[in-house]
Amino acid sequence: MATLQLQPIDTFFFKDHQATETGANSFMQGIFPPRPSTIYGSLRSAYIHANESFEAYAQGTDGDVKKWMGTPEQLGEFAIQYVSLFHNEQELLPLPLDYQAYEKDGTLVAAPLTLTEDTAPSSAASPWRLQSSLTEKTKGASNVFVTKEAWKQALLHTQAIDTLTPLSQLLVPEQKLGIALEHTTRTTKDQHLYQLTKLRFKERGGFNVYTTSSPSFAQIEFTKVGGENRPWTISEQKQSFSLWNEQELKTLRETITRTNIVKFVLLSPAIWQNGAKPASFADGRFTVGGATFEWLTGAIGRPSIYGGWDMVQNRPKSRAYMIPEGSVVYAKLCDGTSIDDVLALANGCHFTDEGQQQGFGFAILAAVQ
Repeated sequence: MATLQLQPIDTFFFKDHQATETGANSFMQGIFPPRPSTIYGSLRSAYIHANESFEAYAQGTDGDVKKWMGTPEQLGEFAIQYVSLFHNEQELLPLPLDYQAYEKDGTLVAAPLTLTEDTAPSSAASPWRLQSSLTEKTKGASNVFVTKEAWKQALLHTQAIDTLTPLSQLLVPEQKLGIALEHTTRTTKDQHLYQLTKLRFKERGGFNVYTTSSPSFAQIEFTKVGGENRPWTISEQKQSFSLWNEQELKTLRETITRTNIVKFVLLSPAIWQNGAKPASFADGRFTVGGATFEWLTGAIGRPSIYGGWDMVQNRPKSRAYMIPEGSVVYAKLCDGTSIDDVLALANGCHFTDEGQQQGFGFAILAAVQ
């Protein structure tokens, strides 16, 4: 499995789901990180452009291009597992939302919430709660990142995280002011002034795109990513995403066998048909892969709207709720669920109802002490 590393040549900008029309909405803030589908679409276009014209692609005449990138109506075999962020040679993962961020001696740190069973009478469907022991004032946990090794140790041992990296430490905003041009005359248009916030990395940064099925990108050096088709370089490496080693998997097996409880941590946003619950959820249970679990509780971030523009139909795509990365689901193994089926999910699974091939819903499974 290949990993494609993308690095920006200059500033960049990523749009959200909202349609933008210069003159009607003059300010665009943008989002970061981009959605996996943005990266998928960029690489798909780069491969098509390097091998044939888009007119030929629409006719499906090139068998190799059609095999990997499909047709305008259907995806091909090209598949992304996960898109991670890196900065200064460090791979960064989103802070799990069952951690509370707070300042300690001027440094941003995080402490884990504790899973407890509440036996007091309640109208809640589940007696399981996530409780905090902090007395300090907490901060938002979204757009906060942790190095991969620190992230792993925190989940493996249910320990505090003493070094966090907020997005503001990674990026520098740059304001752009412009005015739209008439396409035919290339002259300015009245009342079409616009502003947007572009970004650049403070140090060397970019994305690691882990694939599960991919053609060679060795001869493709550049791609256009995000708003205004900003240029990024592509470098191909032979590696795959893995978090737990054999000894750590053995530790997970022992802990799960003892507690019968696990948690799923989303590393990329997921699209669930039932809003804050996946489509497989019924009677308090859900399935991932070949394993069935009882839903106990979760630390779910506020869903955002996922959409975009359908270039084939030339209209907006259907909107859907998107669960943010970092969201956590606590679950109990159902009777008859094999521990081997559970551990098969530990180093990564797709916990989403849509967009799996584009990298949505990539999750890591961890034990709960």
